[in-house]
Amino acid sequence: MRVEGHSLMDPEIQADPYAYYAALREQAPVYRMPDIGAYLVTRYADVQRVIAHPEIWSIDLLGKGGASMFQHAASRELLAREGWDRNTRLSTDPPEHRDYRAIVNVSFTASRVRASTAFVSGVVDERLSRMLERRECEFVSSFAAPLPLRVIVERLGLPAEDADRIKVWSDAWVEPLGYALSEERELEVARLGVELQHYLSEWFERKRREPADDILSDLARATLPDGSELPVGDRMGLAEHILVGGHETVTSALASGMVLLIRTPGVLEALRADPARVKGFVEEVLRLESPSQGFFRYALRDAELAGVEIPAGSMVHLRFAAANRDPAVFPDPDRLDLERSNAGAHMAFSQGEHHCLGAPLARLELQLAFRALVEGLDDLALAPGQRLEYLPGLSLRSLRELHLTYRPREA
Repeated sequence: MRVEGHSLMDPEIQADPYAYYAALREQAPVYRMPDIGAYLVTRYADVQRVIAHPEIWSIDLLGKGGASMFQHAASRELLAREGWDRNTRLSTDPPEHRDYRAIVNVSFTASRVRASTAFVSGVVDERLSRMLERRECEFVSSFAAPLPLRVIVERLGLPAEDADRIKVWSDAWVEPLGYALSEERELEVARLGVELQHYLSEWFERKRREPADDILSDLARATLPDGSELPVGDRMGLAEHILVGGHETVTSALASGMVLLIRTPGVLEALRADPARVKGFVEEVLRLESPSQGFFRYALRDAELAGVEIPAGSMVHLRFAAANRDPAVFPDPDRLDLERSNAGAHMAFSQGEHHCLGAPLARLELQLAFRALVEGLDDLALAPGQRLEYLPGLSLRSLRELHLTYRPREA
């Protein structure tokens, strides 16, 4: 495959991007892609170099980069008029980023994640029991989406009965990341975003009056290092970031992992023989299928990367999913290897200062879920006629649906 003449926005590339990633790494590891107007970075070492130098490559696209998630003025005006600018302070550069990271770190300590184990296990068991009432299901809507959504709703401190409408708001929140919305749909997405913000605003007031051991209470009481109250816009941005990031990627990893489990000979049997190997399986799923395929940085000054001159003001797209299959780091990179010694070195959660703060909770959910699925289901297969279709988008890789057949596994 030649790099020229193809794009990450091509539907066939989005359906199966891995041959294209290999071509990019070999032919043009730093490649300016005309249709998205950004330099695409695909080798592991080069991605690491960018991450390690925020003084050159800024993650603050909405601030220093002057970008917006909304391409149309009407959408931006609606959000500014009726809600709050969409700008999570977790996407700022150090040292500013460290202050905001410290605010949310308290919600994701090791002790808090461990304390969620019983709740997560209970939701896993509930979803699996519903699956076992039949011998087939659409896995995304039956298990992969409800599990992490229910978990993050509980951790935020929101009512379980609100999960369905929260899902609608969250799905709309990520749509602009596909960079393919019509003006009409983008305006509707902005309206849904305002609804979510007003919903969260009401809950912040409740949590301020009656705090509990949850994320919204933490944010409602949060202060900046100088002791001043966290501005409402910053509080809103952090809550939106945690809500959406807390379940969308886990949903994708569960669905993609199920496909790998079914299609990779010997893996299911190996996991049943030694359930402790589920941990390695989860890391390989994250490496091979990277729910967050990549995100942008902004060049603060003229710079060079892998011999390519990149002017100040340019957008740079770090393709984590391509780096995760770099043979210079992961031998035989396209193979699912339960014994891979460095599987955890993948970039599915990024690295460095902006490493995903929810990664431990995501790993907990994935490990508990796959262990239960492996132990509870037999004769797992894709339903007859099932074609794997992915939602269009540049940054995320999510299966539209996944129809499965199975039977309960005998004890």
